[in-house]
Amino acid sequence: MKRHLFLWIEGALTAAGALLLLLFRLSRPFAEFFAARPGGAVRRALSFLTGWFPFSLFEIIVCSFVLYALFALVLCVILAVRRLKKRPLRRWMKRCALAVPVTLAIVLQLFALTLAPCYNRESCAVPMGLDTVSVTEEDVFCALETVSGVLGKSAPLLEKNEAGETVGKPLAAVKGDVKRAADAFAAAHPFLQAGGSEVKTFLSSPLMTYTHISGIYGFFTGEANVNVNYPHFIVTTTAAHESCHARGVAPENECNFLAAVMLMETSDPYLQYCGAAFVFDDLAAACRKIDRARTEAVLAKTDPAVFRDYAAYDRFFEPYRQNAASQIASGVNDGYLKSMGQAAGVASYSHVVRLLAAYFR
Repeated sequence: MKRHLFLWIEGALTAAGALLLLLFRLSRPFAEFFAARPGGAVRRALSFLTGWFPFSLFEIIVCSFVLYALFALVLCVILAVRRLKKRPLRRWMKRCALAVPVTLAIVLQLFALTLAPCYNRESCAVPMGLDTVSVTEEDVFCALETVSGVLGKSAPLLEKNEAGETVGKPLAAVKGDVKRAADAFAAAHPFLQAGGSEVKTFLSSPLMTYTHISGIYGFFTGEANVNVNYPHFIVTTTAAHESCHARGVAPENECNFLAAVMLMETSDPYLQYCGAAFVFDDLAAACRKIDRARTEAVLAKTDPAVFRDYAAYDRFFEPYRQNAASQIASGVNDGYLKSMGQAAGVASYSHVVRLLAAYFR
């Protein structure tokens, strides 16, 4: 009886979660209110509770669930093939298998309470007063030159290795610096949620690199997680990107934009460099389509350290570039983003040029 009551309650909560997802799609004001108020409270509570753990609780839960799901699948196969007649054993196996859909239902409920409404909020351009519609080609070049200037100011102050590539800060320092940068940026832009914990690192980072995933916001634990196997400037900007997810921004292009300007607006040369290096390549690619000769002139004046870092990144990434895991992960992420209303899917990560051009005009 108690088990049936629990399942009825779970069913009702899941239906309520599905209804919330529908309401978020139908009403932007409701999504805006929910993301900022109830959703923000849940995100802060989860972040506070899990922030005490020095490891990623999200990573442990996901890995444990995958292993358990495989175990439950084997039990279902045994149950179907052998047709076990011992009722206690059959009942135990059914309960083990039932835990999988129940867990997925709880995840759906937490998704509806935390991250889902953030996909239907106003673009960050609105509260920041940015006009992305009237962006001109000159605005794009202005953004490229501005970011090139940030690189020229910050790169000479950074430590270099024998190859002339920049050397990153210790990971512990990066975590603290990014959190302080996010706190300061959120204080100046109230649409971002205040508070939050430092980012967590994945123990499985080397394996995760094969999926091309550099970070994940674990909405059901409130943790921003980073793959630390990537080069230092990618780790730093990913930490800022995932922190934006944790503070109530869902679209990937907006998180990339906010991460870049958040870091560039600090007084720390290292964070400034990482933020600028993060978006400089996208801006240069957009400018090449407008005027290649003018773009090359800007690149010629840009500090060469950034190009050495890009080359080092390409060498690092080559062994991971082509594999089945990355194709599967990209396909899943693309489908997920499109289901959340991001029509460009995974391509939306690079759609930062208009936001940057409007910001730096």
